[in-house]
Amino acid sequence: MNEFEWIDPAPPLLNCLVLFHKVLNHPTIFEMRASILILILVTASSIYQKVFSQDMVSSTKVSQKSIITQRIGTTDVTVVYHSPLAKGRKIFGNVVPYDFMVEEKEYPWRAGSNQNTTIEFNHDVEIEGQKLAAGSYGLHIFVKEKEWTFIFSKNYKSWGSFQYDKAEDALRVSVKAEDAHFQEWLSYRFINRAAESSDLELRWAEKKAHINIKTDVSANIQKALIAKEEKTWQDYMYLTRISLEHSPKDLDKALEWIDQSIATKTTFHNMSFKADLLIQKGNKKEGKALKDKAMTFGKGFDFYYYGLGLYLLDGKKKEAYKVLSDNVKNNPKDWVAHLAMGEYYIKEGNQKKVVEHFKQAYENAPEGSKNYARYMYLSNKVILENSLK
Repeated sequence: MNEFEWIDPAPPLLNCLVLFHKVLNHPTIFEMRASILILILVTASSIYQKVFSQDMVSSTKVSQKSIITQRIGTTDVTVVYHSPLAKGRKIFGNVVPYDFMVEEKEYPWRAGSNQNTTIEFNHDVEIEGQKLAAGSYGLHIFVKEKEWTFIFSKNYKSWGSFQYDKAEDALRVSVKAEDAHFQEWLSYRFINRAAESSDLELRWAEKKAHINIKTDVSANIQKALIAKEEKTWQDYMYLTRISLEHSPKDLDKALEWIDQSIATKTTFHNMSFKADLLIQKGNKKEGKALKDKAMTFGKGFDFYYYGLGLYLLDGKKKEAYKVLSDNVKNNPKDWVAHLAMGEYYIKEGNQKKVVEHFKQAYENAPEGSKNYARYMYLSNKVILENSLK
């Protein structure tokens, strides 16, 4: 090809070397091979220098460098590659040959051009259900007509597949190759995105294939927090929640984490959390006493989130009402107390009470929160007035 793009896996020089290897081992010229080998290496070196110097300039123009990053959950996945053009050529089964092997050695495609295609994960992931540790990898593909094997090599600094060594594989996954509408340029993109997973698709010419990448957000957060040297009380709260998420019945482990949070700093949040755990475990008397104590630590938005959370998330309507109404009784001039009570009544469908408490919130709100409280009061007042017409 005129504009040599370093596609892999069969550059002219490699083909020449394979041919030379066969020639040198021919019985007729066995004894002459030392002299021939010197001549070959000198010639090959000259060819290589000319090809490299002439074509690397044009290849960088034709095959543009691309970087694509996608955050999946809390995990960043980055692919760095060069994107060649088809330019009227038959790509798969020609430029990128099928089942390319020489003397039982695989020569996979570098899944791009010019340089090694790399992929990086900042957390552990699963590729097609198989675990792969966080880190950078060289990405290669062994191409068959109907199946592509994506190869993640521990050596991500090599120059493409010329130096590929199967012993350096970290993971191999095989997926179905699919027909696609023609696309002139090679591209990677993330498709079928979900909260903790996405598919990475490679597409070029009339073929495409994708691999599934899955992350575990809770496990990643847990791992990072455990490794953190100086943890805050909030960190231990997160670890408590993650522990319950992974092992809902292991309340003892959750209590260990929440005790460390309280030991770091005693707050309304960690005390009330521990109280709920104790009650859930069956220690109702101890749990209730701790919850009463926690209430003396709470203020403002502490009660807002806790009280509404009891109702909206846990379905504990009566307990939520007691927390929120007691807060209003104990803090009649606290705008947040009235705001929370108004939100409670929105859920209850009592628009008259909604307006009553949002009005109190507006009248007692500080200057920085006045506009928001005013909006909540007036918009709900209009809803009430329209319902009475």
